[in-house]
Amino acid sequence: MESKDLNLIKVITGVRRSGKSTLLLQYKNYLLSQKISEKNIIYMNFESAEWYDIKNYEHLYKYIKEHINKGKNYILLDEVQNVEMWEKAVNSLLVDIDCDIYITGSNAYLLSSELTTLLAGRVLTIKIYPFSFKEFLAEYPFKNDEDKYDKFDKYLKFGGMPMLVNMNDNEELMINYLNDIKEVVLKKNVINRNNIKDVVFLDNLIKYMSSCIGNLTTPNAIADFIKKSGSTITNETVNSYLKMIENAYFIYRVPRYELKGKQLLKTQGKYYFVDNGLKNILSGFSSYDTGSSYENLIYIELLRRRI
Repeated sequence: MESKDLNLIKVITGVRRSGKSTLLLQYKNYLLSQKISEKNIIYMNFESAEWYDIKNYEHLYKYIKEHINKGKNYILLDEVQNVEMWEKAVNSLLVDIDCDIYITGSNAYLLSSELTTLLAGRVLTIKIYPFSFKEFLAEYPFKNDEDKYDKFDKYLKFGGMPMLVNMNDNEELMINYLNDIKEVVLKKNVINRNNIKDVVFLDNLIKYMSSCIGNLTTPNAIADFIKKSGSTITNETVNSYLKMIENAYFIYRVPRYELKGKQLLKTQGKYYFVDNGLKNILSGFSSYDTGSSYENLIYIELLRRRI
């Protein structure tokens, strides 16, 4: 809301199911509450079949140009990366009409070097993460006899994906839901987007990553470990797959900082998952309260606070 009417493209990014679409719809309702005419608000969710005909930037630009109203127009584009070369349409709209543009996406390609070059100086990035513990406390339907330690334990175990708060504390349902998120992220944002053929290796790789949270490692070291099981995977493939998973906001790589030389090292780094529940669905819930789980939780909280 603070960025309303700034002459910048507001880019809302984050892992799937983290609340981006909800935030965009809440903003639409906010605009309506501010007496903005619904005719001046264009909302398009490209995950919906309603917009399957909008396949490229030319279709997108043409549709919006034909539906703008007099005065300021507010353009809200959800999961816009599904439109081929969408950035060309967005850039042209910002130039050609009086508008305020908000877009969401579940992949880091949304902020690729090509995009930032085309939209240089015109982008304001808003990063969305799963619920913090504070948000989780405010929304989750806890039982009356649960103390703060029980509540934190539940957060450590199941994480903060927003939809969990609507599942009536049903652990089986919550586990199934987390598994569904994992499958959707990997299928839509990693496998389909990158045309991955070796799906079995991808699955094994991400399970392995969930077991070594907070350990200094390199793609080469990971490849060497996996090769011990008889795999013929190359170091380059491991590195490529890790970057694809990162681009889906499913994991984050933290490079090692060399204090003596005061520089980031390009080789060694640590990996963390965007949400403890998603990590636990891979590593197993029997070890959800280990030191690495706390470290993972703390790292994401630091990201959330922009520290």
